[in-house]
Amino acid sequence: MVAPYPSIDGAPLLGVHRLTKRFAGVVALNQVDLAIRNCERVSLIGPNGSGKTTLFNCITGFCRPEVGNIQYKGVDITHERPDKTALRGITRTFQNVKIFPSLSVADNLAVSLQQHQEDDLMKRILHMPSIRALDKIAAEKVDHFLGMIGLSRLRNESAAKLVYGQRKLLEFACALIPDPDLILLDEPVAGVNTTMVDQMKRYIMEINEQGKTFLIVEHNMGVVMDISERIIVLDYGVKIAEGTPAEIQQNQRVREAYFGR
Repeated sequence: MVAPYPSIDGAPLLGVHRLTKRFAGVVALNQVDLAIRNCERVSLIGPNGSGKTTLFNCITGFCRPEVGNIQYKGVDITHERPDKTALRGITRTFQNVKIFPSLSVADNLAVSLQQHQEDDLMKRILHMPSIRALDKIAAEKVDHFLGMIGLSRLRNESAAKLVYGQRKLLEFACALIPDPDLILLDEPVAGVNTTMVDQMKRYIMEINEQGKTFLIVEHNMGVVMDISERIIVLDYGVKIAEGTPAEIQQNQRVREAYFGR
């Protein structure tokens, strides 16, 4: 079993310090600082091209910043690979839904869990008793999350057959099934109907109440205002504001970034 990493009392769950990322001549992130406390619901907003997804990519190891560092549970993870970051307890979704379309719905969830249970390939090849026990636990978790997102009847269907909203729900469940402490959601309600929006809001609130922390990129301001305890605003790669939803609504600099006035 992969051992969990210890929590550091008194430190934020996630700390980003003076983070700078460039792509050729474009500065995508410029000296960004933020701290996310355990069990918070924080939204990251900003106009298109403000650096939100780039920040997610740096946190999860898909991009390497030129300057600054990222601390998770008091450990520097700035230059870790995405798989190692995930094993520390950070999972994410993507703007463009990333699932395995050739696998069944249930197998997508099982694959998302497997490495978090046992990473010894030889034990899996030999199908040792410890692996059989883990497989039983995995099957129970897959059943639970399929029920939670309402896809139990489609468990054996190819994920390629899912409609867009169902794919979003499956990716969301794949991020949850490893039991992470920090979940990064990149536009979780983009392109879905109002019923699905309400579902996703409810899931986020319920899972947060169970002790999970959320950092959410979202353009739907109604959703952001409804679910966020705190909001961080980026514009042209710079953090321009941070505060409660009420404070952000009244912030003149945020208004100018979005509306030019």
